[in-house]
Amino acid sequence: MIVPVLEKKIEVLDLKFGIAMSRPYQMYGWPGLTRAANGDILLAASERRFHCCPFGREVLVRSTDNGRSWTLPQEIYNSELDDRDANLLTMPDGTVVLSWFTSTAFEPYWIERGKRISPEMRRELVGAWMMTSRDNGHTWDKEPLRMPVGNHISPSVLCDGSLLTCGAFGADYCVFKSTDRGQSWQKIAVIPSPVKPDGRTVLNESHLLEVAPDRIVAMFRTTEANIAPICQSESNDGGHTWTPIRELPVAGLPPQLLKLRNGVLMCSFGHRKSPYSIRAMFSHDLGRTWDTDNIVTLYQWDNEPDMGYPSTIELDDGELLTVFYSSWRDKAPQLKEPEGILTIRYKLRFK
Repeated sequence: MIVPVLEKKIEVLDLKFGIAMSRPYQMYGWPGLTRAANGDILLAASERRFHCCPFGREVLVRSTDNGRSWTLPQEIYNSELDDRDANLLTMPDGTVVLSWFTSTAFEPYWIERGKRISPEMRRELVGAWMMTSRDNGHTWDKEPLRMPVGNHISPSVLCDGSLLTCGAFGADYCVFKSTDRGQSWQKIAVIPSPVKPDGRTVLNESHLLEVAPDRIVAMFRTTEANIAPICQSESNDGGHTWTPIRELPVAGLPPQLLKLRNGVLMCSFGHRKSPYSIRAMFSHDLGRTWDTDNIVTLYQWDNEPDMGYPSTIELDDGELLTVFYSSWRDKAPQLKEPEGILTIRYKLRFK
């Protein structure tokens, strides 16, 4: 349900609800969002049968009216394994980048399907990937490019046109940079982080964003559990060195960053504890501090679906468009609740 919220310093105005992708007996998850150079809004997601299954594929829909209506899904990539999550970005020259990762995590649940996976398929298909389009998302590369790491929102584009991505690499959480549109990558940093008992980093799904020249803010999920503090690290030299991880007094997962035209930094995230909701917090100093007393609720459920992973863009008229997913496939398929990729358009008033 839409929840108009009047906070102490932030007012959420004119919330409008929509559904961009939904089909019976299908799940859509982990969306990505961008505006193409021609003005179209592109939305990508993983279409599948269940949260964890071997049938995930990357699909894309398009809006030519600022997110009020959407085309039918277009398949972009579909391997023999599970293609999960979707991130979209538009490069300075108009090239659109779609990224995702391919997984075999379905094997304990789809045993017979798992038996068909050969060692060659694992070597060839498992990993993080990206494809590009040079005509605003109408056609795409024939073959994807392999990325060294990547989970959920990755990569990000810097002001010089290079790409930056981060993710677990061995036991560390590493940062990689590409100056040739993803053809090659160089490891430029390790983000210092706490480790699990087995020695691996606790950092998980992340988003990094260049908020000013050479200043990059990175936000992280730190656990597989539904509720845990959002964590942050910062770089002031283009991603080559990073501050130690600090926990924020905000629980949610995973974070997505957007710098608004007024200079405010917005972080949207899913809150997977009653009340299940899509929320956002704001920074007025490029991520150095966050106004945690004025977190806004953008959407809220009465029940507890499989949900979250918001992605937001700012529209030309000052509206914001946030997309996220909601699914009952693994939880309560008998419920007649909205599911699929859901959308909300709204405005923010900062007092």
